[in-house]
Amino acid sequence: MTVPTLPPAYANNRNFTAPNAPASSLVQQASGAFTTLASSAAATDCLGLDHGAVTEIQSSGTDVAIGRWNQAMDTDGNTYTSTQGVHYAVGTPLALTATSGTLACTQLLADTVASDNGGASGTLGATTATLDLGARTLDNLRLSLNVANTAYTLTYAQAPLNGTSKTGQLSIQSVVVGHDATQPLVAVGYAGSVPNAGGIGGVVVLACK
Repeated sequence: MTVPTLPPAYANNRNFTAPNAPASSLVQQASGAFTTLASSAAATDCLGLDHGAVTEIQSSGTDVAIGRWNQAMDTDGNTYTSTQGVHYAVGTPLALTATSGTLACTQLLADTVASDNGGASGTLGATTATLDLGARTLDNLRLSLNVANTAYTLTYAQAPLNGTSKTGQLSIQSVVVGHDATQPLVAVGYAGSVPNAGGIGGVVVLACK
């Protein structure tokens, strides 16, 4: 998945969630950074890093990796400051087998909360949610942010797994990844706005058990 944090007029509709993008459509460097991201096998569905930095490279084994392009230009011609960027999460797709019950999800990995207007960036201190195995939804998502030394909490009642949804000013993307269907990981991309800081966005990986 990708989450560009830019003013909406310049983002070129490059938010995408791709549960089935083939590994052959992705390019990963020796550092672990991904410099080509894809939503399918089609070349037109790929977004590349023309030049710039990939920062906050984090991973959980071979299950999932996240990072952020910043101080960069992508192959769509978008440019990003140090507090903007393209956030990504790339993982091994995982099919859930259970058809009932719930799992409690907590934050495992997260990148910087970026600002679409190039203002102050922030941090994602904690994230919680409940994974409903029967409904295949992520419920009661709660993101606790700090942007420009001000605390904010974003909440989302219910988001479909392996898809996108939007309620009010908050958009959520999610993809189930990992290797153990009894303890899945959920990569979540979020984009919204907070008072006095404008549009924000980032990615977080939840561990569910």
